[in-house]
Amino acid sequence: MSFLPGTRLGSYQITASIGAGGMGEVYRARDTKLNRDIAIKILPASFAKDVDGVARFRREAQVLASLNHPNIASIYGLEESNGDVALALEFVDGEDLAERLKRGPIPLDESLAIAKQIADGLEAAHEKGVIHRDLKPANIKVSKSGITKILDFGLAKAFEGDTGSIESGVSQSPTMARHMTEAGIILGTVGYMSPEQARGKPVDKRTDIWAFGVVLFEMLTGRRLFDGETVSDTLAAVLIRDPDLSALPASTPPGVRRLLERCLTRDPKKRLRDIGDAQSDLEEKVEKIPAAIIPAQSKPLYRYLPWIITALAILVSLWTLLQHKDTDSLSREVTDFDISYPPDVEPSSGLQGGFSISPDGRKVAMIGIRNGVRRVYVRRLDSPEAVELNDPGVNAAGFSPDNASLVIIPGSTLVTKISLADQQRTVLTSGSDLGSGIIWNSWGILFNRNGALWMVSPQGGAPTQLTKLDATRHEVLHTDPLVLPGGRTLLYSSLTTELGTERIESLSRDSGKKSVIIERAITPIWSSSGHLLFARDGAVFAVPFDPESVTARGNALSVIRAGVIGTVRTGSQGLQLSDIGTLVFVPGDFGSNRAVSVSRDGSELALNMARSRMGNPRVSPDGRRLLFENEASLIETFDLLRETRARITAVGLGTSFSTWTADGKGVAFRRFNVPFWAAADGSGKAGPLGSGFINDYPASPGPDPDSIIIVRIQPNSSGDIFLMSISGKFAPKPLLVTPAYEGGPQLSPDGRWLLYQSNESGQAEIYVRRYPALDRAWQVSEGGGVQARWNTNNQEVFYRNGKNMMAVSFDPSASEPAFGKPVPLFADVYDFGQGISIPNYDVTRDGRFIMLRRGAHGSNLRVVMNWTEKLKQILASGGVQ
Repeated sequence: MSFLPGTRLGSYQITASIGAGGMGEVYRARDTKLNRDIAIKILPASFAKDVDGVARFRREAQVLASLNHPNIASIYGLEESNGDVALALEFVDGEDLAERLKRGPIPLDESLAIAKQIADGLEAAHEKGVIHRDLKPANIKVSKSGITKILDFGLAKAFEGDTGSIESGVSQSPTMARHMTEAGIILGTVGYMSPEQARGKPVDKRTDIWAFGVVLFEMLTGRRLFDGETVSDTLAAVLIRDPDLSALPASTPPGVRRLLERCLTRDPKKRLRDIGDAQSDLEEKVEKIPAAIIPAQSKPLYRYLPWIITALAILVSLWTLLQHKDTDSLSREVTDFDISYPPDVEPSSGLQGGFSISPDGRKVAMIGIRNGVRRVYVRRLDSPEAVELNDPGVNAAGFSPDNASLVIIPGSTLVTKISLADQQRTVLTSGSDLGSGIIWNSWGILFNRNGALWMVSPQGGAPTQLTKLDATRHEVLHTDPLVLPGGRTLLYSSLTTELGTERIESLSRDSGKKSVIIERAITPIWSSSGHLLFARDGAVFAVPFDPESVTARGNALSVIRAGVIGTVRTGSQGLQLSDIGTLVFVPGDFGSNRAVSVSRDGSELALNMARSRMGNPRVSPDGRRLLFENEASLIETFDLLRETRARITAVGLGTSFSTWTADGKGVAFRRFNVPFWAAADGSGKAGPLGSGFINDYPASPGPDPDSIIIVRIQPNSSGDIFLMSISGKFAPKPLLVTPAYEGGPQLSPDGRWLLYQSNESGQAEIYVRRYPALDRAWQVSEGGGVQARWNTNNQEVFYRNGKNMMAVSFDPSASEPAFGKPVPLFADVYDFGQGISIPNYDVTRDGRFIMLRRGAHGSNLRVVMNWTEKLKQILASGGVQ
């Protein structure tokens, strides 16, 4: 039924009709309570009579209402009145793209600006797990102020189960089309459906990415990519016809063409995985094409004859070259691509960049976090699927020289070998540092113990110490071990507490002699081109190098610019090079995320902070500021009231696990692998903690301003909890030292209880003990729990169980503490961070949760096949500037 102006639906008064579509009639209305214009979508009468459908729709609308982004038209409410079901939506004063495209193609600059805003909106929704399923020009509006808004977000999902049918007109094909097949139900608009959606198969965010490509093509060309006389013809085209991009304007930038090809790949496994990855291509500047090579319509054919002859000559030469080009030459072509972590797996960017490439360049072992558990995933580069190894808590992994096995450091200090053929495991030795890397080379299996390099045979046995830390240089870590060709010399990075003193050293296997190779350098990597690669100030350099004499034979040239490759927790560059020249690296935006404020019901607001690679957010004791580590590993604060940022540390190489002191005047953190402190006023005062140990992790404030609570990794007892003096007034005091792993400690707001995580039961659970007595433990969680925090009211404990944020009431007034039953508050995908036990979130005084949400981009590793060929070209041109 139609509604006349003046009709009321609850507090909404209809003012005018806007239009009608497959999901119902749309009206402009006035919200009489809030005095604003809105859009009212009246759902079809047949749907309103479906009790189950309305209930399902109501649940889905609640999810959609949580979307809060400037490029998504908001859902304000759901109104049910006199048998009618209506949605109150944001009113966008402008025309939709379907109307705009009736006037022809949209200019390139304008198209790219619109596309970028569409991608921003899609990314925000996909991060919340919401898929549009019906992206098309009619569902995209550009306001009079130039803001692009996506309409009807997710409503196709909300309408599942309706009994619509495919109509005869293509342009009027319903938003909700139902076509029964053996695979299931088709939902969407025919010309913009992905092939898997058209077949009725289950869909994910990649179906929106396909539709995004179709819409972008239509904006640039003014024509539909898939069109036919009937819906059936169009549907057949979607299912069998490859997209024809030849109609794109000549001025289309190469990056945009690449983007369209990646969006419109028929196989969803090979399609662009995250819409956030489209940003760089959309931001590519429009290239100026010389007018001389753009033929005008009026020019006669002979004007183009020189161009035609030249083009034919090039084609003939290319054909001749390919006819004589051998297989080995073809194999040296440089190819780059991204590989993604498995779905719902948070990438780890710890030691070695959280990955390892096999010597033959065919497989990558990736360390990722799923539901709070760190595991290793092995993926062949010629396959989109990764195999998960059943080893919880993996901190580092490395391939064997024959590519057939892995060696890992699991959640204990045990060095363990795994056969990839049958996943048989062998414990080789114990006592490794949990936060260290691990390398399997011709010398043996190299790992860290108390910061120094140790070696164990692949058959196991007693390990041998290779290096000793030089206390006179304040050395804290030897890492990135590399055996040079010939097998007689080991190179490694030597890191100290003083920035700018890092260097690459050598160790002779024959004499045991140590030598300094390169000052102010880390991450030595050997290239088969005869060069030693190393990192300095975030850039990668190459120098001709003689492995026999262990000396440089020329000048070092920059081959990869600073910022291209991300750093890992030790300050090393996250890149590896296989024996055959395959380069794998952590991109500079790897692990990027944004801080959000989440209420107990799961509604989310983004903090006014730019997206970056943030970690370990901590609310100050007075509740006014947020402490965090940024993408450069600098420690900053964010004023929650004024929304301003201030820097605490001037340099941030290798910084992690920061926490406030009890009075909020100081900050403790970890640099490389030792604890540091800094003044919170930004004065730059900082230094290592005199009583700190190499394997100490700052966790939370102590009972007074001079103390912090730390987690100490010890070879015989795994993770233990200590109290440490910042000034060095007293030696570190053990609070909990057991055979189990204890972590994530925090004192209650009244200082009478210690909250922590332990795996003493065989899985991670949350416990409470009296402080300082610590005489017995009470278990708080049920069925597993990690990353616990106190509510500032001292009467509630929070912890994470998979995607769920759990809450447990706490009454400390009785002789024994009384706990309520764990209750889930909200469930969503937020970063667990590198510590696992140390919370990667915090709680404000008013009970909101500061969480970190990972972006759609920044979760891929970059692979460059035959990178050594590119290296030769870079060096021949004098390096990169």
